[in-house]
Amino acid sequence: MAQTTIEAKALRLLTAFERAGKSVGRVTIDGKRIELVLVDAPTADEFERLNMRHDKT
Repeated sequence: MAQTTIEAKALRLLTAFERAGKSVGRVTIDGKRIELVLVDAPTADEFERLNMRHDKT
């Protein structure tokens, strides 16, 4: 039976997370440990371009 390398497992995890819509910033392999660091997408402010002043317009 062919053994899968740790690098191949990390690549499969990376593609699985990306297919699920997650953004992966970094993949670290330390021995048998695989660490995936996810990137938080900046939340869009829906009121960013609105003028919210309360005085006369």
